[in-house]
Amino acid sequence: MKVLYLAQPGTLQPWYDDVKNPCLGRHIVQLYDATLPLGPQLEGAQVVVDQGGSVGTPEIMKAAAEAGVQLWQILGTGLDHVDLTYLSECGLTVANTPGPFSAIALAEHSLFLMLYLLRHFPKVQQNIARGIRCDPMADELHGQTLGIVGLGASGRELARRAHAFGMQVVAIDSLPWDPETADGLMIDFIGDASRLDEILERSDIVSLHVPLLSSTEMMINRDKLRLMKPTALLINVARGGLVDEQALADALRDRWIRGAGVDVFAVEPVATNHPLLSMDNVVITNHVAGMTSGTSRRRGLAVADNIDRVSQGERPLHVVVGNAPLS
Repeated sequence: MKVLYLAQPGTLQPWYDDVKNPCLGRHIVQLYDATLPLGPQLEGAQVVVDQGGSVGTPEIMKAAAEAGVQLWQILGTGLDHVDLTYLSECGLTVANTPGPFSAIALAEHSLFLMLYLLRHFPKVQQNIARGIRCDPMADELHGQTLGIVGLGASGRELARRAHAFGMQVVAIDSLPWDPETADGLMIDFIGDASRLDEILERSDIVSLHVPLLSSTEMMINRDKLRLMKPTALLINVARGGLVDEQALADALRDRWIRGAGVDVFAVEPVATNHPLLSMDNVVITNHVAGMTSGTSRRRGLAVADNIDRVSQGERPLHVVVGNAPLS
């Protein structure tokens, strides 16, 4: 079976090979070339793989539907930047590679940001060059209260790791949780979304793990930041739109909170004059929390599995749009 792969500029590997290699001997995974006519590239293709979900244009989507493509496969988790309405109007079945495939990477990155801040890494590096030792004094994760906002796959992976560090974990989630599940994750308290204020007030570190929806947009605003301890850290490896970035900049400048670890911004790529980039109590990474070789391999295998399913006339997994059975 033929598959057309739409690659994000500059980030082809290892994502492309991790989709192509599991398909060797069964399917042809062809790399889309924007300099060539679209029609011949779609001819005979039954699956389009959209890396990151942001490469496909309305023109490609429409042409794919007209060419008989059965599955528009997003190689990524987030859907807030994907035109699902148009894909649905085109009659395309859409699947993604949801949270479990990148959850380990996100949880580890959240911990990395915490440790970077608590160990005062930039200042320590500067002091090495100046011949200064043992200053500033670092803090430990052990004994800190971690508030996890959102107990999806990455939130759960973070809870497991935080417990191993000796942290007390409290959390909220939009779905109900039974006590047995909470005990299995070693979480001391799980509440619903209405308990956000309580989590913010009692946590030493708050880590965000929810999707960007109308109900979660700007959920961390000026008033919410005021609830946090002046010694607290805010970590965001989810979506930039969850946080009022100007309010966060004010909170960090005026020391309402101690620091922040930010991997995502509301507008990306982030502007070079963004106020958070010049602050000494912020660590910034460039939307790379989920970009690990492990994430790539897991997503690639999930996509290859869906390609197999389409070739066998079976319904793909992780469908987000499209209810009609495949032929």
